[in-house]
Amino acid sequence: MSLLSTNAGDANVKSWFEKTMGRDYDQANGESFTPLDRFVMELFRTISPNGGSLSKLEEVRNPLYDRYNYLLTPHKETSEHYVNWQNPDKFNPDRYLNVPTSNEVDQAKCEEIGFAQCPFHKTGFLVKDGRNTNLTNSSFGTVYNITDDQAFPVADYAGYAPFGFGYRRCPGEQFTVEVIKDFLRKVWTDNIEFEKLDVEPQMVPVGPGAVVPDIFGFTYQC
Repeated sequence: MSLLSTNAGDANVKSWFEKTMGRDYDQANGESFTPLDRFVMELFRTISPNGGSLSKLEEVRNPLYDRYNYLLTPHKETSEHYVNWQNPDKFNPDRYLNVPTSNEVDQAKCEEIGFAQCPFHKTGFLVKDGRNTNLTNSSFGTVYNITDDQAFPVADYAGYAPFGFGYRRCPGEQFTVEVIKDFLRKVWTDNIEFEKLDVEPQMVPVGPGAVVPDIFGFTYQC
């Protein structure tokens, strides 16, 4: 809401929103992601609401004393690192037109990178709710689904880190993206406009352990 607000928003983000929604935003047209997919992905890359992924490291030998080793993968810093993108600080949803996706990261991709072998062997299992859906993984360990022989991949690239990497990647990524897409469709269809309010804000819970200041109002057309 803040990036799209009339009095405190980001001009580039608002321009991209109008450009995205002014075309067939739900049609991929042969690309891996639709225009609306790419817009939401770029929102998550630049906002990065989850600061990092924490993994426990196993000891390779018995330590001299009891200890716990952890590895933190920083999300925002990784998503905005200059090694991974040209102009990483610029909001540009079209950067995802050419990133590798999870269904493309296979043995050949690992050999191209220079790996001696794939970090993760490809596996999968069928869901039990009646759908013809197989949950499988890329050679980086990233889980995605294949339904009725159609792959529904995610961006499997070092520069896209808001949901983590590999087997530590958030399993709710696609669900979360779809929720935000649905919200933005409503914003566009009803011409909803947000405005930052000059008020003493209350803190509003938005998730487990997360609260935000309630400082935005909105108007809409019926």
